[in-house]
Amino acid sequence: MKRRPELVLLLFVGLGGLFIYWQDPLYRLGRNIEIYGRVLQELAQNYVDMPDLDKLTTKAIEAMLAELDPYTNFYSAMDVTQAQLEQSGQYAGVGLVIQSLEGKVLCRRILPGSPAEKAGIEPGDLLLEVDRQPVANLSLEQIQKLLRGMPKTTVSVKVLHPTTRRVQEITLTRAEIESEAVPYSTILSGQIGYIALTQFTRGCAEAVRQHLIQLKTQAPLKGLILDLRGNPGGLMNEALEILNLFLPKGELLLETRGRMPEANHKYYAQAHPFEPNLPLVILIDEHSASASEIVAGTLQDLDRAVIIGKRSFGKGLVQVVRPLVENTQMKITVSRYYTAAGRCIQLAPQGPQSERIFRTRNGRPIREGSGITPDIEAESYLPTAQREQLEPYFFYFLAQHRDQIPRDSVSLTMELPSPTQVRALLDSLAAYPKAFRAEPEALLAELQSQTANIPDLQAKLKEAEAALRAHRMAELRRFEEPLRVLVGQLRAYHGMGIRGEYNFIVARDPVVQQARQLLTDVARYEKILRP
Repeated sequence: MKRRPELVLLLFVGLGGLFIYWQDPLYRLGRNIEIYGRVLQELAQNYVDMPDLDKLTTKAIEAMLAELDPYTNFYSAMDVTQAQLEQSGQYAGVGLVIQSLEGKVLCRRILPGSPAEKAGIEPGDLLLEVDRQPVANLSLEQIQKLLRGMPKTTVSVKVLHPTTRRVQEITLTRAEIESEAVPYSTILSGQIGYIALTQFTRGCAEAVRQHLIQLKTQAPLKGLILDLRGNPGGLMNEALEILNLFLPKGELLLETRGRMPEANHKYYAQAHPFEPNLPLVILIDEHSASASEIVAGTLQDLDRAVIIGKRSFGKGLVQVVRPLVENTQMKITVSRYYTAAGRCIQLAPQGPQSERIFRTRNGRPIREGSGITPDIEAESYLPTAQREQLEPYFFYFLAQHRDQIPRDSVSLTMELPSPTQVRALLDSLAAYPKAFRAEPEALLAELQSQTANIPDLQAKLKEAEAALRAHRMAELRRFEEPLRVLVGQLRAYHGMGIRGEYNFIVARDPVVQQARQLLTDVARYEKILRP
């Protein structure tokens, strides 16, 4: 039978149209929404037990977003309220900053004026329960969610005071707590200003400006150190305002680029700078991210500051918040940050081999795709990983002996703890095998669990474990001097709070001192920026 050409053509066009229709994004979107709706409907009507549809939907959304990037998130109505408070520098909670300690939950900081402080909870106390729920097996994030909530609601906590071993159950009323973005500023020798900025919350740029004004009334500044170490970022507009304190009106500060045209923006300095010529050093580390990287990266691009420290985190994605239904929201990544030189902050998935080279205004080479690489690599008195591993153990040990810690500023901020005190702390680590656990110990523990039914091998593995532990302890004892600084820092916090801790550490931190020395050596400072 002979085929009619027009019929073949019609069939071809029809199939082509169907293919295009099938590939159309709007069609695929509608089809997937319909599939999900039918699944939910079937569960609601036919599942053996009545499912919690809200919970299922939330879990489905979270699993879907987990396939994208860590910063695209769904927020419930309560999460929305919490996020709004956090961005303002406030949050509704009880004022506890917690930390893990070998299956225990340690109260690392108590925010000033918070419900926790007013109730007598002290740094170093152990959190045992929240609303009668044991917290030992919960993640820190899960515990924080239990502690936070709407203002004026109550939450009960059970804490252990390590000094007296007394267990206390306390009912706390949640309140809007204002966290201090700039907890400390001072004048260092050589008329060098120092400002610590811990987060980019609403109003932090003005707080930096006010601290700068205050420092200038104390001495004619010859330079400024802005410490962004450990600063995870926050509001982009605050980062831009801080940049505008030091860069001229009309200067390109930042660019965002995305798939949709409305995600593409260029941001320029809007006002005349507060300090256009003051020599500037920015301190960063592995935990400096997002807005911190915008500030450090742009000042580096424009040769306006020398960057000292460790390579930053590498978070260069821009999120916007989209309202959904019933006061829920979605934070979605829509674009990437590009600093003034045109480089992207985001850590490249391919690693350092994918880095591109850019140039600063004065022609210095800088890298893209790896966060911000400092102009001068510098490590604090202890490597970050080691300090973070040991700190909670030392902090808790000191909390157990809080009544022996002096409360006067001279003893706490000027004197180092004795070597005997540090050795006692190191000896206390014997009860905490994870305190100096590294990869070999983890592999050994796994091997022990897999060979539990072979007694001879278990005995040998226990000998290896003891030898490894002795080796780690011997390694730690070689760090006795920097460990004295760490203990002194934690002791100063126990005795005098956050200002005491900063007073102690700023005078001894080699990174801060390196920055101070650079700013007092004008010729060297200029040579770095204008090679």
